[in-house]
Amino acid sequence: MPTPQIYAVPGADSLSDLVKRIADRDHAAFGRLYRRLVRLIFAQICESLGGPASAVPVTRAVFVEVWRLAPLFDARRDDVLAWVTAIAARRAADRLRALNHQSSAVDTGYDGHLSHELAAVLGAEPHGGLATTPPPRLR
Repeated sequence: MPTPQIYAVPGADSLSDLVKRIADRDHAAFGRLYRRLVRLIFAQICESLGGPASAVPVTRAVFVEVWRLAPLFDARRDDVLAWVTAIAARRAADRLRALNHQSSAVDTGYDGHLSHELAAVLGAEPHGGLATTPPPRLR
């Protein structure tokens, strides 16, 4: 399913350059990639899930996965936008399957953990509606 490009925010760095820097654990590059793609990915997930309520934790999970998988990304053979939207499509499909089975694979504790992990990578406090719950406490 093609995603409208109107949601992608332009920037000076190419998406490929940003992912290369993210692979080297550059938090600023991740923040730039996040700001450039979050609206696009959120809109894609909202469309897949039928609304924003379930899209927030799925969007978080997509960007945490981008951070984790960036070292494996091969810019010579893959397109960054296609890669991120494929991650989003898979995460949205997982959420739909979980909702259809009446047991969420991404529970509140895990959502909170992703929220704080994403905030840590972005170097900020959880904000903007994408990070709302504290991480789970280990006993």
